[in-house]
Amino acid sequence: MEKWPLASLAIFWLQLSWVSSEDKVIQSPPSLVVQEEDSATLNCSYQVTNFQSLLWFQQQENAPTFLFRQISNGIQKSGRLKGTLDKKVLLSTLHITATQLGDSATYLCAVEAQCGLVSCSPSPNTTAEAPATVRWGPC
Repeated sequence: MEKWPLASLAIFWLQLSWVSSEDKVIQSPPSLVVQEEDSATLNCSYQVTNFQSLLWFQQQENAPTFLFRQISNGIQKSGRLKGTLDKKVLLSTLHITATQLGDSATYLCAVEAQCGLVSCSPSPNTTAEAPATVRWGPC
């Protein structure tokens, strides 16, 4: 059986928060190094007022691709991706199984808040950590 050469898998992590300046969206870990067929888990913790939903996106090159939206506690699957939401501990995780080179991307975690009569907009004061990176590493 022929072996594939090692390649670099980079998962960059960004998050968006469409909430007030006192709210927070924080990801961990800041970086990951994985081998092909390994698993990768990204965490998105949040502290928001009037939580409505949490959205996951994957961005490769130009435009982000919507992965899924989580409104209530539980698990949501899409192929090799599994998202969990636990509103009690204010945490969502994105788990990628059997990683592939095509998983190299920027992943975005966005939190929506219910606004009532006032319109929501991105807050320049919202806390956001630096992107995390997942890369293929040597055997």
